[in-house]
Amino acid sequence: MKSLQLEDDLKSIYSDYIERYFPNSKSPTITPDDFEILSTIRYDPSLSKHPPTTYHEISPSNVFLLPEHVARLRYTFQFFHYLYGTPFDSEITEDFLLKQIKESLEQMGKPLDKPYKIRGLFKLGGTARLEIHETTNRENLLSGLQEISHQDGSTTSSMDEAEQKWDVYVNTRSSLISPFTSFKTTKRDVYNEARKILPGLRPGNEEVSLFNSQGQLMEGSITNVAIKRKRDGKWVTPLLSSGCLCGVMRHFLLRRNYIEEDIVLIKDVSIGDEMILFNGVMGVVRGRVVG
Repeated sequence: MKSLQLEDDLKSIYSDYIERYFPNSKSPTITPDDFEILSTIRYDPSLSKHPPTTYHEISPSNVFLLPEHVARLRYTFQFFHYLYGTPFDSEITEDFLLKQIKESLEQMGKPLDKPYKIRGLFKLGGTARLEIHETTNRENLLSGLQEISHQDGSTTSSMDEAEQKWDVYVNTRSSLISPFTSFKTTKRDVYNEARKILPGLRPGNEEVSLFNSQGQLMEGSITNVAIKRKRDGKWVTPLLSSGCLCGVMRHFLLRRNYIEEDIVLIKDVSIGDEMILFNGVMGVVRGRVVG
């Protein structure tokens, strides 16, 4: 799983940050109590051939990207336990995560005919809690990838007009690369700060793109991103070494060759450029740089 490997260049980028905030495992500035590992997961009844009518009938296919979520959780636990020098004798498996989701849906009495965003929060010690929120119903979670060819040779997105493109804004200043940008946790200061530039003209359809101190595009505040490479028209997403999140949807799209990894310089991102935005809850949507 190339995109989930701890690369040497990623370790190098982290070195200054880790020396500053994690001087040693016994007295780090940021402690394990300061954050939780986070995974936002989509439950969707339409993802199985026969939608579940009872909690017992919920299948792995109803949990979008379940194997990718488990793989990232394991990898994230491994990284932070290595960083803090702490042991971890529990194991996160697909069966464990599916069981937690079933039990949480049942305990909260959630109707099974709706999709949900499940917010999984995990402490380094192994305790877990799940929050469940309703989310948008989407007939095709990959619709942002699809294009329609026209007689004049042009192409447009096949997304329904009701979905429309998201407005993407470029952050006004660079963002600091850290383990908390590459790994999904509740320590989201850099993203919360970046989102302050959003004008709020289209709530729910606005995103801000972040870039690092090397002038490289990283990601969005709640999404991974890809942009069309001008020389060949391929969708390219920033390398992990940019400091971007090792997202589950990013990994899914890379493995299926929908996108490629490459360095994307923020100076080459212009107003009017199309992007695709993706995460493990909404799938893939289209965006356009507007500011």
